[in-house]
Amino acid sequence: MEHLKDKLEEYMARFSKVRIVRTKRREGLIRTRLLGASMARGEVLTFLDSHCEVNVNWLPPLLNQIALNHKTIVCPMIDVIDHNHFGYEAQAGDAMRGAFDWEMYYKRIPIPPELQRADPSDPFE
Repeated sequence: MEHLKDKLEEYMARFSKVRIVRTKRREGLIRTRLLGASMARGEVLTFLDSHCEVNVNWLPPLLNQIALNHKTIVCPMIDVIDHNHFGYEAQAGDAMRGAFDWEMYYKRIPIPPELQRADPSDPFE
């Protein structure tokens, strides 16, 4: 698509912290993320899908957990934007963790009671 070629390069040139890395052929989501991770220069990697929209101060709480333990992997609770009125709706239920079933479907599953913390935003094993 034309808007993903020179126009994109010109537009993104104004952002010094952003680089566009192109593959020779279409690689798919995971291979492309791995390529990007291998070429990254920063200390922390953040992956945002095209349907994600961040809000003010979304990153500091995530970085704080990484600063406390560099082996921590963080994933925020993702609110839903209602397609009828564009209002925010909190994700239903308590803090959950993501998992894939045997058919590779992603599911949110409850955190077992023995791993739950007093503060639901604290990391867990």
